[in-house]
Amino acid sequence: MEPKTYTTIDLRKQMGEILDRTRIAGEPAAITRKGKTLAYLVPAEWFEQYTAQHPSTTAAEQDAA
Repeated sequence: MEPKTYTTIDLRKQMGEILDRTRIAGEPAAITRKGKTLAYLVPAEWFEQYTAQHPSTTAAEQDAA
């Protein structure tokens, strides 16, 4: 799904609506400033699934290296 693009000004003016579209409708959003993407807003479930599938390196793993 292609993210809908919002400027930082759009985000300030429409924060609640953008968050609802992301959370309820599952629509990702690209946040831009001066034509450059700064961040992506995705539903929490997407992020939680991603982090579960791609765990970061733990302190124990760093000590073993």
